[in-house]
Amino acid sequence: MKEKSNLINIISARVLLSFSYGFLNILLSLYLHYIGYSFLQIGLILGTAIIINAVLAFLLSMFADHYGRKIVLIVLFVLFAISASLFLYTKDVILLSILSGLGGFTGSGGGPIGSGGPFGAIQTALITEFTERKDFSRILSIASVLGMLASSAGAFLVDGAEIAKINVYSLFYLAGILGIIGAAISLMLTDNKIRSKHLLPKVSWKNIIKLSIPTIPNGIGGGFVAPIFSLWFHLKFGLTSGQIGIIFGLSNLFTILMMYILPRFVTPSKELKTIIGTRIFSSVALILMAFTPLLLLTTALFVLRNGMQMGAIPIRQSFSMGIVDESERATSSGTTSMVRTGFSSISPPIAGNIISMNIDYPPLIGGVITMVDPFLYYFLFRKSFGQKR
Repeated sequence: MKEKSNLINIISARVLLSFSYGFLNILLSLYLHYIGYSFLQIGLILGTAIIINAVLAFLLSMFADHYGRKIVLIVLFVLFAISASLFLYTKDVILLSILSGLGGFTGSGGGPIGSGGPFGAIQTALITEFTERKDFSRILSIASVLGMLASSAGAFLVDGAEIAKINVYSLFYLAGILGIIGAAISLMLTDNKIRSKHLLPKVSWKNIIKLSIPTIPNGIGGGFVAPIFSLWFHLKFGLTSGQIGIIFGLSNLFTILMMYILPRFVTPSKELKTIIGTRIFSSVALILMAFTPLLLLTTALFVLRNGMQMGAIPIRQSFSMGIVDESERATSSGTTSMVRTGFSSISPPIAGNIISMNIDYPPLIGGVITMVDPFLYYFLFRKSFGQKR
């Protein structure tokens, strides 16, 4: 009974966070463009924010494993609430970068429970505390599906606010309120006193390094498109924030379907093959987006790409949590998140610069680079193919 109530609290807090990110991910780059920043400046702000969030993910995940995951999670929610509430009060480049980085709204993530950043690392580790190994994939799938549903609702909220003639950027204040509620829910979690003996990982460090390497091309390639996708749709097709919200919402709904289906057919022995297959598919879809002049076809590719890329996140979580010691799971997630998001910070300034040259360069370059990711997974973990774990 204790396990169930704790899982409900963890997932409930995540739902509120994902709902907030659902509209923040759409509004961030659009807001920066709205207040007058150039494409290069937007890229620099997002890149800096990503670096801040990556470092935060690495440090706080280690602190969470060593000092307690519950207290660190509460601190994160408070930081999120403060950052979202203050974001509209400044136009200073440095402050905007810091607030975006501390709040974790960097233009991507926030749906599936392990989609990156310190929140994903700590909440994923907390879920495994109250779940048996055989149920990792199923419970993480449920958490991710609910997170994506919330993220979809957040995306559709932008369109609703636009129809109601409400200033869509005022939704930042709503995110601040939901952050406080998330902190209050996290206060009710049970502390199982699971602690790592060392601040740095000592037991699973080899596997943590291997899990981190494929995230390098994934981060660099994804950084070309994920933080600026809403701006990209606006510039290429002239869409409003509400229309973009509908596209993002549809993408999230398809991702939910994939999250529901995949874990029910993928056993632990097939997790690696599934990770590789879905990432190849998503990279190809991203490349094809560069060559499609039609909004409907581009939207379909965007939906398919996100569904395959993010729909397999519970599978990857289960795979990584299964090969890492229980006391170092938050550190593992935080390390891979830091590597991925840290390297992704390279890309937004470049994407912001080249998007003015050719609108189709970001998805083309991003797709080619992310194609390296699945092949690194095969090379590093090929001995695990078909093995029961």
